[in-house]
Amino acid sequence: MQPYHHWPSLKAISLEVKSGSRSARSQVELALSLAQRETLDSDISPTFIRLDVEGALELAELVDAKIKRGEGCGDLCGIPFAVKDNIDWLDLVTTTGSPKVYSKKARKTASVLQGLIERGAIPIGKTNMNEWAVGLTGENIHFGNVPNPHLNGCLSGGSSSGSARAVAMGIVPMALGSDTGGSIRIPAAWCGIIGLRPSSGSFSLDGIVPRSRSLDVVGPLVNTLEDCEYFLGTSFTPKSTPTQLGNNVATIKIGWDPRLLDGVDVTVRKTFFQFMQNAQANPAVKFLEQFWPDFSVATESALTILQMEFFKDFKAICGEVELFADQLGKPVVNELRTSATLDSQALTRAYEKLGQFRQAMASLYNMVDLLALPLTPCGPIEATKLPEAAKPLRKLSLPMGASGLPILGMPLLSAKDGAGLTAPSLAGIQLVGRQFQEHNLIFMVKTYLDAPR
Repeated sequence: MQPYHHWPSLKAISLEVKSGSRSARSQVELALSLAQRETLDSDISPTFIRLDVEGALELAELVDAKIKRGEGCGDLCGIPFAVKDNIDWLDLVTTTGSPKVYSKKARKTASVLQGLIERGAIPIGKTNMNEWAVGLTGENIHFGNVPNPHLNGCLSGGSSSGSARAVAMGIVPMALGSDTGGSIRIPAAWCGIIGLRPSSGSFSLDGIVPRSRSLDVVGPLVNTLEDCEYFLGTSFTPKSTPTQLGNNVATIKIGWDPRLLDGVDVTVRKTFFQFMQNAQANPAVKFLEQFWPDFSVATESALTILQMEFFKDFKAICGEVELFADQLGKPVVNELRTSATLDSQALTRAYEKLGQFRQAMASLYNMVDLLALPLTPCGPIEATKLPEAAKPLRKLSLPMGASGLPILGMPLLSAKDGAGLTAPSLAGIQLVGRQFQEHNLIFMVKTYLDAPR
């Protein structure tokens, strides 16, 4: 499908609103009108679970009033955006994709969301997601599956499915998602846009319904790398260092481990090599083969951690699992039941192994500037092939996310590369930077790799 609307860059929207050539209200009204096409009542896609028409227009009026008075309104002034439904928003109901079990009116706004509002951005509604953020597909038994915007019959990827589709379809120019094992990166790539998983520990997760307190992070879904950089600004990731690289950098070295291509579809492997070839057309880019830590061990440790942390939080928030077994989808019930069989010693060992893995991954940067690897072993999966098709999706995204490093997720190749948004291209790539160096990561990818944008 073609996007409903092509938004200007985030910076351009904000500057035009501040100058008076656009009003914040006009931008919000446009986004709301487009969002109405993909709500729970729509026969196209349940992208949005609910819209806050009154609240969004009220915020827009406040922004426009500030401008008329000559007051500052923030660097995201007048930009409408979507919010994943595991993020609390004052006076709106949060369901975390599980309305029969968890449906709570938020008593306050999550700090990361409040920060965007204070910068002048205007949330318009809550987006669909995998139930309790369990899964990477974009399926939801209660609200309906979020379809892929490019490949008929395929899913959008998850769990930030609605947020990714909302940006890809041009409903909003930016959206907020969360990522534990790939939940920003995968839907970004599958929907043909850009997603950033910031470094673990970048900010408070107060007001975010937890999937795994050790692995969760919140981040943006946007159309371009420039928008990603502008979204971050100076405050979204306060621990992130400003861009330090300059034009005097002769080369950048990108580390990769050929062993991670084992088990990846032949077409995806071929597309990854095409990405490398295209990148090295720039003489300033060099790829360096490395021997990375065992991803299978990291996957096992990360799974133990997220399963046991989720089980503990679910019991604290809702109660005993079996009381809700008939109100939850099978992926959630099955995971919670598996988690109940694990013991505390397994969790202690998993924490130790995760710490070792993170140290080993960080040491790779002694030789390189960033890391590159495929995101999923296949392209977007068909809804009719669930649940089997979903099983291999976390093979590369979960352990890489568990490293705690900042990661860009995006298509492997774009239309400008002559490949178009094909299934192998949408399988995606992960470009990984040093911890708390999100701005440098974006700068390197934008400057040296001529990434899809």
